[in-house]
Amino acid sequence: MRSLTRPRLLAAATLLLVLGGGSLYLASASKSTTTRSPAAKDAGRLRASAGAGGHDLILGSKGSTQPQTTEQFLTAVTKDVDAYWTKTFKASGLSEPKVAYAWIPAGQTAASACGDEDGAMGDDAAAYCPGDDTIYVSERFATGIFDGELDRVLPGSSQGFGRTAGDFAVAYLVAHEYGHQIQDELGLPERYGDQLPTMAFELQADCYAGTWAKSVSDDGRLESGDVQEALDAALAVGDFDTASASHHGTPEQREQAWKTGFEAGDPSSCSTYLDPATTEG
Repeated sequence: MRSLTRPRLLAAATLLLVLGGGSLYLASASKSTTTRSPAAKDAGRLRASAGAGGHDLILGSKGSTQPQTTEQFLTAVTKDVDAYWTKTFKASGLSEPKVAYAWIPAGQTAASACGDEDGAMGDDAAAYCPGDDTIYVSERFATGIFDGELDRVLPGSSQGFGRTAGDFAVAYLVAHEYGHQIQDELGLPERYGDQLPTMAFELQADCYAGTWAKSVSDDGRLESGDVQEALDAALAVGDFDTASASHHGTPEQREQAWKTGFEAGDPSSCSTYLDPATTEG
């Protein structure tokens, strides 16, 4: 697993981000895996069935080959999100963000600084690990989101809020985890971690995901239903455990955070989530 080092940036100077132009960099992480499943490599196809409940996110230039497997789709979305943030950082005079990524096939685990007592990240993971600067997403989990298999399993959707189905629901998941990486790039956890609850960082990551989605929409690469898929997914992953230190935000709060980013199309609109004076615990 490759861990990248980079200079810490002053948060005060970096919260006022604007759009601009830039290049793309992504470090592909090597996968350290165990307990391989015979069918792991073909965990799921994101575009195999029109009845799976979603519309296609158009990635890349017209006429380019579209992703066919879960692994290919996760990589394509991550590169698209990375290109957006690289452009945004360059417009603000910042060094391009750099991150590793690892997609965990079904039945396997990945070695991670944020893993369990054995240092393993399971095949139900969807997380950014600051310890090794890597985004981990389980292919089985992503496929379950896409095809609606997890629709009534997640906290919000189990209570009737939102749903999970379609490729842009998966894209929301990836963009949210990349949002946590952006927070790490900007040194926000170090600056605000002792002042704010987990929820503040989760809602900001949702907002960041919305700003990326707006850039895709502005490029004419969203199809009918994609925005609703993201909003439904945000509702579905909300939780009601407000007494818990790990509370991520209610369904309505998560939906509104994504919508805030999407409607503004500007990462600076997401800075309010880390304002100690206005954030509710």
